[in-house]
Amino acid sequence: MIHLDLKLIADVGLVGFPNAGKSSLLTKISHATPEIADYAFTTIKPELGIVKYADYKQITVADLPGLIEGAHMNKGRGHKFLKHVERTKQLLFVVDVAGFQLSSLSPFRTAFETIMLLAKELELYKEELRTKPALLAVNKMDLPSAKEKLNELMEQLQRPKDYMHSLPVEMIPEVTIKFKEIIPISAHSGEGIEELIECLRKVLDDEAEKKIENYQREQLNALRQSEI
Repeated sequence: MIHLDLKLIADVGLVGFPNAGKSSLLTKISHATPEIADYAFTTIKPELGIVKYADYKQITVADLPGLIEGAHMNKGRGHKFLKHVERTKQLLFVVDVAGFQLSSLSPFRTAFETIMLLAKELELYKEELRTKPALLAVNKMDLPSAKEKLNELMEQLQRPKDYMHSLPVEMIPEVTIKFKEIIPISAHSGEGIEELIECLRKVLDDEAEKKIENYQREQLNALRQSEI
């Protein structure tokens, strides 16, 4: 018997808890039309969108089903989400600036705690995922007190180890993700969307250039070795 496992290939994978605004963001930056609602788990299968640039460059963005704590153990949509993350070139974390709570029975998580938990879930599923280039979109900046909460989050991300005491020990990531860019956005009002679109392209272009340079360096070293 042969078991085939389809893994989506996309330039960018949206990573976040349910209701972070990933689907709304995808509709803002592309022509995709995923289902959007104000309840968790609206997205139950990956949705692809294409971001088009003025010079005809295109990048694919995948809106993936929302994670929950314990996804690495296949809770929620667990592995059905995580297997698709493996094939993306870049991760875009999307978090609600006001924090997240799955249900009245679940603990409330601040935006900072949400980021740490997402990072840990990826790490526990497959360590290689933490080496992928990552950006952070802090969503819902149109909400009251959003700027104060953003300032608090930026302070926490500058010195993450000072603020991890609020998390269970088993949920603290071994390696703290260093985001290439942190962009405050509102998928509702459009704030920060253009900046985000440009950042997605810049990071992809930089990574492609780096791969070319590494390949050329390897070829040069191999040539030198053969001459010796």
